[in-house]
Amino acid sequence: MLDYYTIFASGQINTIPLDITGNTNKVLDLCKKAETLGYKFVAFPELCLCGYNCGDLAATSELTDACENAVLFLKDNLPLGVTAAVGCVLQASDNLSYDCYVLVKKDAILGVRTLRSFNNSKDSRIRAFSVSQDSVTIFIGDDLFETSGVFDIEGNIFDIEGVKTGIYFNDDDTASVLGAEVVIVPTAKRYELYAESERERELLEISKRLNCTVFTSNLMGCESGADIFDGRFYICQKGELIARSELLPYHRQYLYTKECGIVPEISEYDTNVRAVGLGLFDWMIKTWSHGFALSMSGGADSGLCAACVCYSQLAALEDLGYEEYASLMTKIGFNVPKIKGSSERFIKEKMMPQVLTTVYQGSEVSGSVTRTAAYKVAHNIGATHYEWSIADLVKGYTALINATTPDNPLSWDKDDLTLQNIQARVRAPGIWMIANRYNKLLITTSNASEGTVGYCTMDGDTAGGIAPVGGISKSRILKILDHIAKFGLAIDEKTHLEIDDMSYIASQAPTAELKPGQTDERDLMPYVVLDRIHYLHQIEMLKPEDIVEVLVPEFPSFEKKDLHGFVVKYFTRLARNQWKRERCATILHIEKADLNAKSGFLFPLLNDGYKSLLKNML
Repeated sequence: MLDYYTIFASGQINTIPLDITGNTNKVLDLCKKAETLGYKFVAFPELCLCGYNCGDLAATSELTDACENAVLFLKDNLPLGVTAAVGCVLQASDNLSYDCYVLVKKDAILGVRTLRSFNNSKDSRIRAFSVSQDSVTIFIGDDLFETSGVFDIEGNIFDIEGVKTGIYFNDDDTASVLGAEVVIVPTAKRYELYAESERERELLEISKRLNCTVFTSNLMGCESGADIFDGRFYICQKGELIARSELLPYHRQYLYTKECGIVPEISEYDTNVRAVGLGLFDWMIKTWSHGFALSMSGGADSGLCAACVCYSQLAALEDLGYEEYASLMTKIGFNVPKIKGSSERFIKEKMMPQVLTTVYQGSEVSGSVTRTAAYKVAHNIGATHYEWSIADLVKGYTALINATTPDNPLSWDKDDLTLQNIQARVRAPGIWMIANRYNKLLITTSNASEGTVGYCTMDGDTAGGIAPVGGISKSRILKILDHIAKFGLAIDEKTHLEIDDMSYIASQAPTAELKPGQTDERDLMPYVVLDRIHYLHQIEMLKPEDIVEVLVPEFPSFEKKDLHGFVVKYFTRLARNQWKRERCATILHIEKADLNAKSGFLFPLLNDGYKSLLKNML
């Protein structure tokens, strides 16, 4: 039997949508590296030449022509003896756009394979792409291809160095790869909590069912805003795991082979932070921003955001190595000195003061606990940290409004929401000025639980361009912080990031400190209950009354009438606050129950406040 592992390699790249030249050059570089190592075939991910999320431009000849030219460029420039399989958007004879996978080598295009179906997909690509029901013709330069399979080859099985090879996008391709010895699975799989273990089981099952060896290739990094592609590479042979790369690599491009072995997993909490950190790092690199600005409240959400920024720098340094890390950071304006001491000390002492600026904005109702926590964590990770008071700004706005109603001044008993919101809103201009002055991305600290029920102030704590923890439930955030305080964060099996002072935040009850004695859970409900309701509705698709019945045995410390009230409050606030979710900053996708108004749970902006659907409970 031929040794497949000396023939096949996987080329994975961190793509930028529409940067066809840059993406194609990364493909070419990896093919040249494969040639020097003796590999004959390099499988790249789906849509790697143009980027995965090209939106409605995928339906335009502007983009498809550019993709065609990229394939022709590879045809002219690939090293001899290496065949590359690349994904891109191409236009067919019916003038429709197709998600294509092209086999190309020096001076020849071997064939084109199109996606047959968007199997079990809610992906927005279906808006711009077609699937081939009947045979259509695709032209690349002077070559002509039929979408029924690789051109001039029966079905979809083709020969690579004597190995029968097939392409498998999804279950609809099963029949077309029967008999293949090696099956290439080009993917664009985003990171999602708990999804990767299921993915591994699926690939093992495919390799066993088809009696073959499976090689995968996946995109890497936060490509276009919200989705973070997990970049994991697999080799599975007849039901056995042969190779598995690290999850969420920070590489810009990488050639994976059997030699990567089976990389050990890190804990789910470390992985959550790794995903958010990768998203933040790519946002910084791809927007040419000089790091981040963060209003550091001393609470859980801002504490986790700060930790993720620090993690991203250390993980990037470890994955990329000093030279590539320094090159990337220097290009966007950072001073990167030589490393002295440990990599963690280098990041905290030399890079974090440049990368992250935090500000504690105290008010008359702020306490020393949150102020100390903000300072301790910022100092622990090396951020540049400032403190100022918003008390006079609040008094100024209050006086302005009181002047309009001198006989009816603002007071907590009748203007509670107004007085809370002004404190959140006057914090926004100052931190925006920091961000604008130093070309930093402003982080908003909204989390998934509060976004679900609208427990946030528009133009206040929602101010910013990216919501790193907006896809993580608050109950999970609290567990992550406890994990950080006790164990630190694993970068990989060898390197750790220690943030001991996170204990100052982890030990607190969540509070926005917008009025005396306020706590978040007193305003809403226990976060663990809120998040459970969210899961039962979004994932299990249960009706409100059925959710109550599930909660009763799960939360025996609450009476049924209390749980009933929590469910009513949840759905009422869910319906009332869609307008807030549609205005929020871009949310990084982490948990499956995603309420991202652009790509997650879709809900009508104008609605009846869930009254009709709650009629059995009111």
